[in-house]
Amino acid sequence: MRDALRSPLARVWLPVLALAGTVAALDRRSDAGDLLYFVHQGERMLSARWTDTFSDPTLQSGPLQLLLTGAARSTPVLAFVVEIGVAALLLLVLGRLGVSARWRVALGIASVALGLTHGAFVDGHPAEAVTPLLWVLAAIDARRGRVVRAGLLVGVSAGLELWGVLGAAVLLLAPRLRDALKGWAVEAGVVLLQLAPFALFGDFRMFDYRWRVAEGTLVSVVVPVGTHFGWPLRLLQAAVACGLGAAVALRFRRSVHAVWLAPLVVVVARIALDPLAYGWYWLEAEALGLVGAGVLLTAWPVFGPVKGQTFRSDPL
Repeated sequence: MRDALRSPLARVWLPVLALAGTVAALDRRSDAGDLLYFVHQGERMLSARWTDTFSDPTLQSGPLQLLLTGAARSTPVLAFVVEIGVAALLLLVLGRLGVSARWRVALGIASVALGLTHGAFVDGHPAEAVTPLLWVLAAIDARRGRVVRAGLLVGVSAGLELWGVLGAAVLLLAPRLRDALKGWAVEAGVVLLQLAPFALFGDFRMFDYRWRVAEGTLVSVVVPVGTHFGWPLRLLQAAVACGLGAAVALRFRRSVHAVWLAPLVVVVARIALDPLAYGWYWLEAEALGLVGAGVLLTAWPVFGPVKGQTFRSDPL
């Protein structure tokens, strides 16, 4: 019994997940924004009319997110899935980074107290919290040479929302360029595998959508408010964000801090260059900030070519 109470499950996972579950119980009747829309579209994807899923250009969710929301079928269920899931994923990432049990508990509780888990549900875009954490896992794997799994993780993140492809930058943490190329090939394959059925057999119009530049954004300083912002400009935005993240990954690849700094640069650049200014975008930076805090508490930042700066994986 004493050994059970000392286990990571009892000391780390149960306290954090219990707290996240309690908040989810309070949130389950809340308005979850676009999440209800994703539920309905997910139900369509799981029906005989699945080929029409992306016939409406306003649907910018990835197939994987629709699959999960459609399977859940209700937002009260998703409250628990999303909020407990985000907390669990954060604990997993921190464990893979070798963060001590006490700091994992503290940061897990902080993710609930600071509204990361709550926002992932009530703002209606859980991918904003989940995707950056998947990128960190991919970065860890890439750094260890496990590029196939790293590419798979980035591809999976794009299945939630398509901007997840920007995680390609972290694959440059692989030991060799040809390893990164292998990871990119896996990522591209996973993304194509998810989208191809809808493009081949249905009316796929996701890329027909055009946003309008909102007031108060950095983009509105350059172009008038209300200007159309289509997918060609999205590609430019992605190229800049991914390029900056890639530069950070290459510059600091010998430091363990590259696994969260490179994703952070990508998301901050993406947000800065976005034509819209939704509050839930900052869940991306919040998730990475918590990971960064865990790494800083474990390994002081050294950005030069220091040998021996590796991950110490604690029991999960």
